[in-house]
Amino acid sequence: MSKMVAVKELVPGNVLSDAVLSITGKVLLGKDVELTARHISLLITWDVQGVFINAAEGDSGNLSQEPEPEIKSEEYIQFTKEYDGIMTSIAQSFEVIQERQIIPVTNLKNTAGEIYSSIAKNSFEIMNYLLIEDYKLADVVSRHSVMVAYFSGLIARQMKWSENDITGVTLASLMHDIGNLVANKSVDFRKQAHIAETAGLLKRTSGLSGEVILGIVQHREYMNGSGFPKGSTGSQIHPYAKIIAVADAFHNLAYTDKYTNPFPILDMLTREMYGKFDADVCQNFISRVRDSLLFNKVSLSNGEMAEIVFFNKNHCYAAPVVKMANNEIVDLAERKDLTIQQIVLSKINV
Repeated sequence: MSKMVAVKELVPGNVLSDAVLSITGKVLLGKDVELTARHISLLITWDVQGVFINAAEGDSGNLSQEPEPEIKSEEYIQFTKEYDGIMTSIAQSFEVIQERQIIPVTNLKNTAGEIYSSIAKNSFEIMNYLLIEDYKLADVVSRHSVMVAYFSGLIARQMKWSENDITGVTLASLMHDIGNLVANKSVDFRKQAHIAETAGLLKRTSGLSGEVILGIVQHREYMNGSGFPKGSTGSQIHPYAKIIAVADAFHNLAYTDKYTNPFPILDMLTREMYGKFDADVCQNFISRVRDSLLFNKVSLSNGEMAEIVFFNKNHCYAAPVVKMANNEIVDLAERKDLTIQQIVLSKINV
């Protein structure tokens, strides 16, 4: 049973009983999505007036059991607004690519500039936000591309790249999967297919630098030559592509269907940084993510909450030292019966 509810009356925990569509018929949020504060903010941004929700959820007013991030700083609040606008802009640009097979270069460059600006203003809180706020929009390619662009920009800034190169790798990241928007997945869709489709789009497009193009087409090349499309190695791979490869892998693996668990992925990057990935890129990214994970709340396999307090260099990232709710300090490396399940609350500094 469902009922129509005004967007301004929604609360986190309401569940959509029907998909939310744009005026052009595009799915904005899918059926059965459990709404968070971020979803509700997006619905307001999209000027949606009302949605259908499950009546039982709406009548009870129950809140989601998953806590929302603690928001304390004005900078954080401003960033969430910017992020929503960027996500909406990219979804619109990708709709143009999908329907007309034309890349709106100017729009994408402007968006890359906006991402650079938000990173430059407040990169620490941005990483905290990104590690937990991968809200589930129906448009998977848009979400993934924006997340990879932010991670790539943060890595480049950590490595002290110039503004031009940070913006360049951000732009390449936004476009790294555009082939998936036009590839025919109904017939023999291979992992190389989107690279071929991307190359075709780029050949018909002007206004992109050679660096950006190389970053896009080489982002699946690996340092040891095991990647594609050409099996390039080491110095043959453009620096933009080396960064995108790490950001792309991290987002694909750390963000599952519902939860975010970056801890084992940091261990994977540590293992792979002397084979598939560039060591400098991995080291900079791992240290940046590690610093942001400190003092975050996590859910453990026994259902208890804990806080990350220390990463022991002698042990893996998936088994840090945590403080339990009763203030007991536990080294997860010594507790084989306990593992981290997900991040559940992000700390935001004032």
